[in-house]
Amino acid sequence: MDKRDLAIYIHVPFCKSRCHYCDFLSNVACDVAIEKYVVALVSDIKGSSGLSEGYIVKTIFFGGGTPSLLSEKQLGDVLQAIKNTFTLDPNVYISIEINPDAKGFGGFLVLKDLGFSRISFGVQSFDNGELAMLGRIHSSEEAVDAVLEAYEAGFRDINVDLMFGLPNQAIESLAKTLKTATSLPITHISCYSLTVEEGTPLASNHALLDKMPEEDAERAMYHHVKGFLAGEGFGHYEISNWAKEGFECKHNKTYWTGGEYLGLGLGASSYLNKARLKKTDDVGEYLAGGYDLIHIEDIDQDEEMREFVILGLRMLGGISVAEFQRRFAKGIFEVFGEVLREMIEEGFLEQEGDKIRLTSKGLDLANVVMGAFI
Repeated sequence: MDKRDLAIYIHVPFCKSRCHYCDFLSNVACDVAIEKYVVALVSDIKGSSGLSEGYIVKTIFFGGGTPSLLSEKQLGDVLQAIKNTFTLDPNVYISIEINPDAKGFGGFLVLKDLGFSRISFGVQSFDNGELAMLGRIHSSEEAVDAVLEAYEAGFRDINVDLMFGLPNQAIESLAKTLKTATSLPITHISCYSLTVEEGTPLASNHALLDKMPEEDAERAMYHHVKGFLAGEGFGHYEISNWAKEGFECKHNKTYWTGGEYLGLGLGASSYLNKARLKKTDDVGEYLAGGYDLIHIEDIDQDEEMREFVILGLRMLGGISVAEFQRRFAKGIFEVFGEVLREMIEEGFLEQEGDKIRLTSKGLDLANVVMGAFI
């Protein structure tokens, strides 16, 4: 029996400090806490051996938090535990998120030696004033240096995360950030609109909230991002992601195409055998050995079909009519005909041959389009 593809996500819930906009599951780091966590994480991985049968791991993604706070030995221990527990594809693709100021992992040559394939830098902006406002602890200059160091160490798949729609941000500042990013040897850019999440310092900073751009200004920024990156040879392949040819994020495409993934570490989510699961988000419980996957919900066929459409439409290539039929033994217009025809008539979606995808108008109102399928 052929093995099914699996993506593994490793959560490292530590940062040097908490950014003003962040609501992720993370804690301010200390060496003792990290050491205890890595011991627990390795045990968690080893205890997942029962889940490994029938799967071949295609991608591994270290996210957080700040995975690069782990030492060379700690990263090596985690990777070795994965290799000992799971069947890995010979060309398994391993990514790691890094803050531009991070040095704890021992350097980019160390990451190459450990087998990492891809670096993702949390840059957000190349404007020092904007970085300070966001609570980032690196400078623009450090970000530039970090990308160049990674390239010099041999990495050829490098992503930078950027944000737009910031308080007081002018389109000229965004343009400068994009110009700096594309002057560097990077192959992928994730560019997101800033979202104000409840409970974050930004959410309670009314002075900054009053300076958030209006919706039209934010849309103009998004259009500038699309136009500029297209001119620089970055293909727009997902709502918020652009890549040079051949450098789309293999791991994230698992999520968008309904593939199976296993999350390991505090609070990590999984999708296995048509069920959503997660790990505890209680640090004490996790460190004490609470590694069990918590069952969240089973996904019936109706929900699976909705997710196929909603997640698939995030991809600029759209969704395949034939693939929908193959997966579900039903025609996509048989199931979603009314809403599809309405979205096409209103110019939010278009069909070309086998593909149904968002139009430019649909991209601007993607949340509205996705919501129509719920």
